[in-house]
Amino acid sequence: MLLLAALVLLTSGTTHRKFRIAGQNLTRYTIFYDSAAEPEEGIEAANELNRLLTETTGTALKVAPDTSISDVPYILLTNKKGTDTWDYSLWAEEGALVINGGGAWAMKKAMQTVAKRLAEKGEIARGYSTSGSVMGEKLFPMTGGANLRILDDNIWDYSAETIPPAWQTLGVDPRDDTRAPLLAQLVHAYAPDVVTLQEYNHHMHTRFYPRIKNEYQLSHAGDKNWNNTPIFYRRETVELLDSNYVLYTPKKWSNNGSKSFASTVFRHKATGRIFAVITTHLWYQGDQKQPGSTQARAAQVRLMLAEADIISAQHACPIFVTGDMNCYESTPPMKQFFENRFEPCYKLATEYADQTNGHHICSPSEGFSRKSRRPSPTRQLGAIDHCLLRDGKNVEVKRFECVQTNFTIRLTDHYPNVIDVQLSAAE
Repeated sequence: MLLLAALVLLTSGTTHRKFRIAGQNLTRYTIFYDSAAEPEEGIEAANELNRLLTETTGTALKVAPDTSISDVPYILLTNKKGTDTWDYSLWAEEGALVINGGGAWAMKKAMQTVAKRLAEKGEIARGYSTSGSVMGEKLFPMTGGANLRILDDNIWDYSAETIPPAWQTLGVDPRDDTRAPLLAQLVHAYAPDVVTLQEYNHHMHTRFYPRIKNEYQLSHAGDKNWNNTPIFYRRETVELLDSNYVLYTPKKWSNNGSKSFASTVFRHKATGRIFAVITTHLWYQGDQKQPGSTQARAAQVRLMLAEADIISAQHACPIFVTGDMNCYESTPPMKQFFENRFEPCYKLATEYADQTNGHHICSPSEGFSRKSRRPSPTRQLGAIDHCLLRDGKNVEVKRFECVQTNFTIRLTDHYPNVIDVQLSAAE
């Protein structure tokens, strides 16, 4: 929004200016996109560029797939093989402008660079070229009055030192040394105040935590007590008042000690408002494979509800619950939340609510793909990752987003969830 405001100021009176690219009038150009790319790096990116150019120059261009390129002039959006996820480059040659981005976020930055240069210079001359990276940048600021952001994700416990054959075929490395920097950049791009994770193993902890602690100033609420369902918080924006961790027992219902919940109570520094966050990973099997599984999850939920009641008695504050529940909204474990006044954040969101179920294939044996085996593409009928809120009188959920940008597919089988809320000032 800030960029667009700047462009509007720079280009007031654009109807009286002539904009040129590589020696030709901008009005002659067509935007071509990679027809084989996913929409966010293909047609959606082309439409976004067209929107930027229209706002910057007052000129709307045609948009078409690269299969229909016949001759110059053109603007081509592409993803050259070997370009890093965060890198971008662009160059102008006779009658053509090529915009190359390793991923959707990098490509967006490159397109903004084009719009800004046209706004400032009125042209992009032949021979012009530039490159850059979005690594380490905060890319998605909160809008609409939101002042608190929570990011939740099950990040897939894969700590092996080998690359499975299915991944070798795809030419992708799923090991923690590769995934940890990508997960850290995801955190930095969204700059959340609170991060809740599941399937967080110690192997990943040694690679991921130093990055977000030192580079992005996030602390682990459990301090030295590492666990599988950690909560991290931004020291700059929230103050930790209390924390707790409970490992579900018996071991029969907590495979490898991974099923647990962590709870935290924070004070939001800007408003003084106290709020709580609880995150969990519930038992994962179905009743057909392991009878009693549904009731095991229900019992684990009751432990969280008891924790929420204790927090409510002490602080009378809003309580967020996030995590991988391994069950749908219609099941007994989830109904307990609703009976105790918890509501899904996507149903509370006033500005934007992502309805997708947030799950896809990502495993050692199958590699990764957009395909999901959930019975429904919707959250209400197909989601097993849930973000809930209780006692939200002083909270307005603004946005609920399920982040599905291309690079997240190979990180885990769960797409990250982002909740933007507005806390009112404490009295």
